[in-house]
Amino acid sequence: MDEFYKIVFAFPRVVRDLVRGFLPEPWTADLDLDRLELLPTAYVSDGWHTRYGDRIWKIPYRQDADRPPGAYVVLLLEFQSEVDATMPVRMLVYTGLLFQELLRQRQGLSEERVLPHVVPLVVYNGRRRWNLPLSMTEMTLPGGAVMAEFQPRQSYLALDEWRRSTDDLPSDNLVSSLVALETSQGKALDLAVAELAGLLNDPVDAQIRHAFRYWIERLRPRRTRRPGRSYTAMLMEEPMTLLESVNERLQKYYDDLERQAIERGLEQGIEQGLEQGIEQGRLRALEQFLAEERALLRRMAERRFGSAVAERLATVLADIADNDGFAAVGDAIVDSASGDELIGRVGANDA
Repeated sequence: MDEFYKIVFAFPRVVRDLVRGFLPEPWTADLDLDRLELLPTAYVSDGWHTRYGDRIWKIPYRQDADRPPGAYVVLLLEFQSEVDATMPVRMLVYTGLLFQELLRQRQGLSEERVLPHVVPLVVYNGRRRWNLPLSMTEMTLPGGAVMAEFQPRQSYLALDEWRRSTDDLPSDNLVSSLVALETSQGKALDLAVAELAGLLNDPVDAQIRHAFRYWIERLRPRRTRRPGRSYTAMLMEEPMTLLESVNERLQKYYDDLERQAIERGLEQGIEQGLEQGIEQGRLRALEQFLAEERALLRRMAERRFGSAVAERLATVLADIADNDGFAAVGDAIVDSASGDELIGRVGANDA
């Protein structure tokens, strides 16, 4: 987990989505996210002890913000797959070493050695709830107002991925896609990969797409009970493989349809008669399959052209009930340059 997160959070676009979608808005509104700068993560103390953080980003304030010239925030990222009750102390140590290094390099805000703001953030993907202390104050012995004045008070933020509902995740956001991929199964996973593919369909995002594909190939087979799913094909370098993946899944569904119908029909056949039960099971499985594929193609269209186009496409999809028809719509979604072109193409096909 750590290595992938270190790779993907080294891309400015991912960090921008993290800040915009998951950090408090009152102060992020003043940040200039077009001037992100990745800082070294290894710091050596005065006693020659080396400490390593995971990812550290320098984010300047906007020039029109009410801040001193050159003011900036340091985003200190730590990636965790297990809970760690000592995290407030770890973040305090990292922050202290960071400040030492900035002073050593004379990177304060002025000759008076004013230090920047630091925002520590834990990105956590473990199943156990991150219900740990979020500040040094919670870990320090209570001692009244007099003693409290001399104690460290640093706090940190925690993004607990399994506690975030996929319905509440920010849209058009790579970190939302990451959270959805970590926590989804079945059809929700298909939609999460399709959404990620839509966000990364520009050639400039090839490196990010490659990082996600490498991670999915190694992580997702351990997370799903349905073998043979072509999740990574959606993230190949050529956009057409998104369509190819959909077509492969469609064919697999049709191949499995008879077996599913028989199984479901046999269950109902105990009460309704074997022949009637098989037929009802077949129809129910077919209806579920068609609904899922229409939802997937509609979501793909929404990712590329917006909700209005997706709503128009839904009326066309409602009349499609075969593999060739779904393939034609998927082809049009990938190849069309605009929503109007897409609707024109699928309308002509439907006619």
